[in-house]
Amino acid sequence: MDKRINPFNELYLTETIGSTEFVRLFSPYILKNAEALFLPGNVVLQGVQGSGKSMLLNLLKPEVRLAYAQANERFPVSGRLSRFIGAGINLTRSRSIDFGQRPIDPNHPNDHNIVPLYFGDFLNYWIVFDVLKSVDLLGEGGRHLKLDVSPDASLDTLNTFAIALAQDDCWFGYLRDIRDYKSLKERLSSRITHYLTFLNFNSQYLDAAIAETKTSVGSPVSSVAEHLRKTGVIEEDVELFVRIDQYEELTRLEGLYKQLGPLYRQVVNKAVGLRDPHVSYRIGTRRYAWNADGLQFFGTTGQLEEDRNYKTIDLDEILRRKENAKTWVFPDFAGDVFRKRLAFSGYNCEGRNALLRDVLGKGMEPDDKARGYAGKAPVRAIKLDESWPVSWKGFLTNLAQTDPLSARLAEAWARQRSKASVTNTVPEPPYPWSRSYWRKERLDQALMQIASRCGQRMIWSGREEVLQLSGGNILVFVSLCQHIWGAWLRTVRDRLSDDTAIPIIEESVQSVGIHEASTHWYQKITEDARGDTRQRFVRYVGALLEKQMFDDLPLSYPGHNGFSLSLDDLEGDAVVAQLLNDSVAHGDLFDAPHTTKEKNRKPRRKWYLNPVLAPHFRLPHVRTKEPMYISLDEIRGWMREIGIAVGGPATTVRNRSNKGEALDPGQASLFGEDGRQS
Repeated sequence: MDKRINPFNELYLTETIGSTEFVRLFSPYILKNAEALFLPGNVVLQGVQGSGKSMLLNLLKPEVRLAYAQANERFPVSGRLSRFIGAGINLTRSRSIDFGQRPIDPNHPNDHNIVPLYFGDFLNYWIVFDVLKSVDLLGEGGRHLKLDVSPDASLDTLNTFAIALAQDDCWFGYLRDIRDYKSLKERLSSRITHYLTFLNFNSQYLDAAIAETKTSVGSPVSSVAEHLRKTGVIEEDVELFVRIDQYEELTRLEGLYKQLGPLYRQVVNKAVGLRDPHVSYRIGTRRYAWNADGLQFFGTTGQLEEDRNYKTIDLDEILRRKENAKTWVFPDFAGDVFRKRLAFSGYNCEGRNALLRDVLGKGMEPDDKARGYAGKAPVRAIKLDESWPVSWKGFLTNLAQTDPLSARLAEAWARQRSKASVTNTVPEPPYPWSRSYWRKERLDQALMQIASRCGQRMIWSGREEVLQLSGGNILVFVSLCQHIWGAWLRTVRDRLSDDTAIPIIEESVQSVGIHEASTHWYQKITEDARGDTRQRFVRYVGALLEKQMFDDLPLSYPGHNGFSLSLDDLEGDAVVAQLLNDSVAHGDLFDAPHTTKEKNRKPRRKWYLNPVLAPHFRLPHVRTKEPMYISLDEIRGWMREIGIAVGGPATTVRNRSNKGEALDPGQASLFGEDGRQS
């Protein structure tokens, strides 16, 4: 093996490798909450970029089913869940996006009622042809493996199927002269080729026969499913699952006519909305493309309804950490992906069940981080108030020499009580700022401030912090590993041996890679629709939150690495709501409902930067206590600062406590008579 090759160099490996390699790399942990993918009924599989949608949909491909069987590996689902034939279309790789390149019908160049019909017809033919490819694969290579094409599906049976299918009215006569299975496949393939040739400007006109035999989206697919069962090619209890992956590409299918993009989505919606008992659709989409405004059926006022027309598998929700860490499936998922990547690259992973921890370790302890930041001048970790007694200032200065983190927390504890009278008495251990929850809630903000005061970059390292920075997204996790491994290779490349020993990567090297990955993900924001605007917003918010947290000397607001807005305010401004919703849908921000501390009890929502962006903005990634409460006018002011036109007055964000939250509720003066908290 060549240890100079980064095992994580290819981020989208499971999308580009062959089926045999896929079996070696696929991690089944993601399936724990996604069994609906293998049950009858339409399913929308949604998530931000890199959440694992295409990886899951690949399990429906016949090539993958065969690869598992031929490798004598158990397929990730079994029993009745494995009784299916899968086929479908990837809207990028099929070149469906070429429909935005030129007018389709010269007689109706601007007729939005006509053009989407051609797109629906193309989908029909592509999917039907792919169903037949699946039948061929599972029939030739899978019959002896007891997969889902009937052992009785001989060539005669397939010919009978082809003739029956060709007579169906859904084709409008285009297949009427078909006499066997071979000619059926040739005719379907020819139609697809005509489309692609025309769309790529290799012919002046689309075949006239196509204009006269456009099919209604979904009908031919249903007909194929019905006739496969009737003629015995597949058994009655075998499901047909049709993949439509990268649905979000339809938001870009506008080309010459910007009104067409939504109509193409409506065409797909119509197929899903048929609620066909013969076919179950699997739609893979990024979050921003699947929303209430884009679920209408083409040609009608009806629209898709969740639970009636489809069920949702939200990978972001499944993989994101909840309050109960025991229910978090992502650590096992990420650890398995990490191990399989190393094994795939030739490393010896036998018996290494905690490989991610072995390589990355536990990370640095907070006290060690603080000492590392402070270096040879630990007094820089604290800022003394001139009004404090000499004895108190001396105590903090001496404490900083050995424990700069404790000294910074002591400084904050003092500042929270400094309005009252003080004495010369200094605290004795156990220190009041060492109380478990008080310390825990302020730990990360204190470390952030120490690093900044000492002119150091914050350190991130260890298994736990890498998992937390990943935010439940497997692509972000692999990207972090890629940059960490790359940083390690730069430090040891000239000293690498050819053995398969797995390295232990130092914390300082990990931190370099993590910072690189964080900046990479910040730069990637511009790649998607309205990315420039969202990046400006993220940059403004990140800088504002960083300043707020750094200027908070008493550490009274450790939750101010996020912000909160009432739902009443959010619903009152469509421009603000769209920006926030778009940022969440693209993965720039994470959001969640939260219980307000205000007396009015109005429901609120809170937003945080994607954790992977925290190193770039020098912000703590851990969410503690209340976020910063803001008003609609304040967020409008932010948006004006980055050039987004909004209505209403602008209000400058100030350093202030959250409404309903005292600086430190129920606490007494700086010093009690015995030097302890009262």
